[in-house]
Amino acid sequence: MSTQVPSFDDMFHQKFMDIIQIWKDDPRSAQLTSRDRKDFIDSAYRDTDREVFGGRQLSDQEIKLRALTKVFYKVLSEEPWSEDWIRPHDVERKLSRFEMHKESVKLAAEHGIFTPKEAIIAARKALQLQKNVSQDKEGNPDKSNLRGPFDDIEIIYIPGTVSSTATNKIDRDNIYPVSVASVAHILHNHICRDMTRPFAMAQKFVTVTDTDELTKMRQFACDVCDFAPHLLDNDNISLLVVLLILTRSEICRRFENNGIRIEGSTVSHRRAECMKQKLGWKNPEERKPFDNVAIELQTRVKNACFPAPRLQTSRGPNKLRTGRKSSTPGTTGTPPLGYFPPPQPRAPMSSTLANYGINVPDPSTVSPYATSHQQWMNGADSVPSKVTPVRTTPKTGPGSSAAEPMDVD
Repeated sequence: MSTQVPSFDDMFHQKFMDIIQIWKDDPRSAQLTSRDRKDFIDSAYRDTDREVFGGRQLSDQEIKLRALTKVFYKVLSEEPWSEDWIRPHDVERKLSRFEMHKESVKLAAEHGIFTPKEAIIAARKALQLQKNVSQDKEGNPDKSNLRGPFDDIEIIYIPGTVSSTATNKIDRDNIYPVSVASVAHILHNHICRDMTRPFAMAQKFVTVTDTDELTKMRQFACDVCDFAPHLLDNDNISLLVVLLILTRSEICRRFENNGIRIEGSTVSHRRAECMKQKLGWKNPEERKPFDNVAIELQTRVKNACFPAPRLQTSRGPNKLRTGRKSSTPGTTGTPPLGYFPPPQPRAPMSSTLANYGINVPDPSTVSPYATSHQQWMNGADSVPSKVTPVRTTPKTGPGSSAAEPMDVD
């Protein structure tokens, strides 16, 4: 009787729990910190990776899976949706950061909020309260369950520059402000926030072809660009997740639509720095498996979200045609290539705050990835029926002979 080989995620979970048990049994152990948790996850991942992929020849598919598994386990350990990754407003001037929008300073101060980070944290707490209290005793919406002022308190994202002087010269009035409620919503609904099986997530990104799933991925990536751009800083591992879905030019275009100027070379520099610091990938050869997955996934996303219009073809026998064809307008319903819908208001979704405890969820429960999607619907193909007009020639009168030509008005 053959025994089933445990999956990568199951092996990791067992190793992680063993590390936790050793820590608990050590009387010298202090209180567990988020740094300890991160180190334990990294250690269990390295042991599992060595056991599963080490010491043997890997196929191209396994090489891709190994690279993406490393990315998603780093996501699991660092929790990039945490407020800890929001830089202070008074950080070094040449680094990217949030600033309060000038028209929101007074309103925020009335609620005891003076910095963007304080505002986002408060908005996330309000979002959690809204989730917990949604109806009164009679089942009607609870009027006291309000989102507070966080829809009206707005912040702007200042991209990093080469110097503090260049940062000071940025025109703040041209940057599109976002509400802190929107930022909190994106952090609450990070695509990896409920992830319990990073290897399974890597498999999904490598092989997914379902249109709904691909659309959901693209929606997440676009939302990050529009409402939580700090997740694309070079010290945030979410940058690599987004770059698996969107191309560099698409990211720059969405930033530009929001009044934020970022060069493509800046995105490339952030990407290289993030890979080097987070994953230890220092040269193109080490980055190649990731790049290959990104190219393939971006192509599938583009084909799923922006399918090329179908050509009208005739299924009947070929016939010789003479003369010009009449021109007819193209069918409606097909979005133009390169179309990027503007940010749309989204209703708040239920979620839970980031867990900073010591437990990693049991991998037997996989996070749901339910979503709703309304596909673009092409207009029905139609070929105008060919009607041959019947001509009648008068027997007498004008036009009946060359001697009496018909007058043309």
